[in-house]
Amino acid sequence: MSQTAERAYRPIEVFATTSTIRGWRKEAIAGQPETGGFAIISDEGDYLPGGEGAAPTPLTYFVAGAALCLLSQVTQVSKMKKIAIQGEQVRARVRFHEEGSVLAGTKQGFCDSWEVELSLESEHPAEDICELYRLAHRMCFAEAALRDGARPVYKHFLNGQPLEI
Repeated sequence: MSQTAERAYRPIEVFATTSTIRGWRKEAIAGQPETGGFAIISDEGDYLPGGEGAAPTPLTYFVAGAALCLLSQVTQVSKMKKIAIQGEQVRARVRFHEEGSVLAGTKQGFCDSWEVELSLESEHPAEDICELYRLAHRMCFAEAALRDGARPVYKHFLNGQPLEI
């Protein structure tokens, strides 16, 4: 097998283990096996009783992570294709809502819209930048998860024992 073919497939694993610190304040140890884990703290605002707003919310991390993933792909494509860029930015605005009642068992979360703006400066022709953007979107793992809908496989436990839902 040629060296190019060997590098065509690269598995990537990301892990996260989360736990409650207190109330709405949560901690995640997240990373990749080859880089190790990093501590991330989240909290909810005072719109939820007990929320302190002392750290970004889980949804903030979700949206920021997707935007950062796309921006990393823009960087990768520009470097590989030797397209000089500067001032690159991804702006993401995602709107969610919830409705229903926890007590009635009808509460549900929804994602209403997902808007993404990419901008950068470059002396390269617009066609090169269009190709850069197309590849970055195709390569973005977060976009792939949202677009292609890889379904989570859930396992639930109670007191260390499997629990069927």
